[in-house]
Amino acid sequence: MKDKKIIIMHDTFLYKWWWERLILMMAKSLNADLASWFFSKGSFDLRKEWFKWKMISVSTEIFAKWFRHFKLKWAFLFNTKFLQDYDTVIFSWDSISSVRNCKKSTKKIYYCHTPPRYIYDLHELYVKKVPFILRLPFKVSCYIFKKMYERDLSKMDLILTNSENTKARIKKFIWLDSKVLYPPVDLEEFRYISTWDYYLSFARLSDAKRVDKVVESFKKMPEKKLVVIYGENDPQKDKIFELASWCKNIVFKTLPWNIGFTDYIWNSIATIYIPIDEDFWMSPVESMAAWKPVLWVNDWWLKETIIDGKTGYLIDKEAKIEDIINAINLLTPEKSIIMREECENRAKEFGLESFKKDLIDLVK
Repeated sequence: MKDKKIIIMHDTFLYKWWWERLILMMAKSLNADLASWFFSKGSFDLRKEWFKWKMISVSTEIFAKWFRHFKLKWAFLFNTKFLQDYDTVIFSWDSISSVRNCKKSTKKIYYCHTPPRYIYDLHELYVKKVPFILRLPFKVSCYIFKKMYERDLSKMDLILTNSENTKARIKKFIWLDSKVLYPPVDLEEFRYISTWDYYLSFARLSDAKRVDKVVESFKKMPEKKLVVIYGENDPQKDKIFELASWCKNIVFKTLPWNIGFTDYIWNSIATIYIPIDEDFWMSPVESMAAWKPVLWVNDWWLKETIIDGKTGYLIDKEAKIEDIINAINLLTPEKSIIMREECENRAKEFGLESFKKDLIDLVK
């Protein structure tokens, strides 16, 4: 890839989530520059992650939610003339708006995490959240953004995506084909250390993640310990704290900069994640890479990664409390140790070296 100038465009390095890790691994695999609206101090320090290529900030930090979205669009539309200097551009999330600033000869690749849900499958749900007086402007904005998105998508030479589930969603709403390139996991980072006495939940404390159901389940199992990792700004934090008050078997931990996160996975019995309609998340693969089985819902992309009964247990997507309790009773420390080899073998299928080879072949 040395003879071609490559850059990866990502909307914001605001958090330290799996898609930021994905973009970082893509850039390192391709020796590519990185551009983002901004690189927040709350996300990765990319230089400490051994990223040595160019970093370009398209604009400045802003955190006001709705205004941020419009400013982001503006920045990618008008502040990305530097893309003329590149032979290959890979776009992620809303950075796709900058495609119009590429040369005609540029190879254009879009990594689609999911079509924007606020303008497609969850549009009506988002409309209901908007104050009544602002609903008409919101709908007009969504219509404009949808037309822009589909026009920009039509300019791509290749669309990559993270799962068969998202591939089907792209086909359903936009009638375009895409190729699945599963995000990788660094097998060296997530490795087996030991098995302690706790189960781990590291989902965001929000309604869609249903951590309240996990907490309710462990309230009925006082002999079993649950560790919940959360963010200070999680919307359901106060509610779940109150739900778990007086429960000595439920411990909450917040980890600034994500420091110590892997330690909690390394030493857990198993991990628990029961979201509603999740697009994609690397957590089950990271758990299996640490030789830890997983308890997840039998829905969407989760069925693509977990082998039920071998690398964990898939419960009904309604995630009833009795189903969670039954699965936890099956996932004993002894059972967790028995599942170690299957978890390790499954995680290897999502390893970084395999991902790097496939990515280079696709970009070439």
